[in-house]
Amino acid sequence: MNDLRILRDRQENGRRMLDSGEGGVEARGSSAMLAQTTTARAYPTTAGVFYAVVPCDIDGPETEGAAVSFVPRAGSVAYALNLGTQVPPSGTTVVCHGVGGRWCFRYD
Repeated sequence: MNDLRILRDRQENGRRMLDSGEGGVEARGSSAMLAQTTTARAYPTTAGVFYAVVPCDIDGPETEGAAVSFVPRAGSVAYALNLGTQVPPSGTTVVCHGVGGRWCFRYD
């Protein structure tokens, strides 16, 4: 077999595995997380750095116009990069997105 044929076969096998769900990568859940900034050691004083965040659940009746509350999950802390230009006050609710295996949010 020549090299081009081997490459074509590998590409075909890769496409087949992706199409059939046999890619070998397990599902990681949602790529977004609702969280609140918190103080782990010393709260950051600049933007563009990692912040400790606590994942939150949403609580309240699911009716139009109903009030919502954010319930932090006790004992869960993650770190998310602030891609914005301002420092969020501690306890600020943010939406974090998964990017390259890291959490990021933007606060401006």
